[in-house]
Amino acid sequence: MTKIVIYEAAMCCSSGVCGPSPDKSLIELQDTIDKVRGMGCEVERFSITQHPGKFRENPAIIKIIREQQVKALPVTTYEGQIIKVGAYPGLDELRGFISGNKPIPALTLPADEHL
Repeated sequence: MTKIVIYEAAMCCSSGVCGPSPDKSLIELQDTIDKVRGMGCEVERFSITQHPGKFRENPAIIKIIREQQVKALPVTTYEGQIIKVGAYPGLDELRGFISGNKPIPALTLPADEHL
């Protein structure tokens, strides 16, 4: 199964879609996630405050945060490769990766990089 992981900034709840005026981009993200899951993809979301261990497990995510601070978030990975930094991917963008029509950018941590 294809796997997409989204590493996010601190949120008030697991989806970020709560309270009297939720962020519109998070509502759109949740709709996109639902559609991508319907295409047979696994999608996980990790908030830096709720899942700090998941961030520490990924050297590439730690490197990006060290370089760009939390403004780099959200960071999205597809099959373990970073595909988007600083914004949420849209449905068409994710469809491109899933179908293989969009190449995965070379944003991985160099093998000799020490954290």
